[in-house]
Amino acid sequence: MDSKKLSELIVRTAQKDGEALTELFQKYYPIVGKCRREYYLRGYDREDLDQEARLVLYRTACRFDPSRNAGFGTFYRLSLRNRFYDMIRTTNAKKRVPSEPLTSIEANETLYAATVADKSASSPLIAAIVDEAFKELSKCCSALEKEAFRLMLTEHDFSDLDPKTQRALANAFECCRRKFDGGIID
Repeated sequence: MDSKKLSELIVRTAQKDGEALTELFQKYYPIVGKCRREYYLRGYDREDLDQEARLVLYRTACRFDPSRNAGFGTFYRLSLRNRFYDMIRTTNAKKRVPSEPLTSIEANETLYAATVADKSASSPLIAAIVDEAFKELSKCCSALEKEAFRLMLTEHDFSDLDPKTQRALANAFECCRRKFDGGIID
């Protein structure tokens, strides 16, 4: 590859051209392989290291100054080596040493599916059951009971109502609640 085409690839990579980045990465991939063989990084597989190498390649293309006497390959090799050193330092730091070895989520899909619960997700089955129960409740409640139930769900403040109305709403809500409880259990 001639120097003009290489310079063009570097500029296009710095301008976030994905095809240029891929072509440049393929050209300098032997440097990545050599670094991977020289330095052992616990917890990183081949894809992780290739991804890091692509990020370093992009940053190197953005910072590369052709007016200096260093070639792009040398600059990339040194940048990649320094990044690997940073990654080794990070994984070896005492406070960052994991209590258990790192494992891939894909390697233990069933374990993570069984042990990691999504507290924010609601069960579609329970949502359907509750929705059906509310529909049935709506059919058998009076207008006052429906209104009392709606007000209780919105946590409406009844202090502005007179005591007689407060008692009527509380009784209507209790009646509605009993119907609801009876409908779910049956």
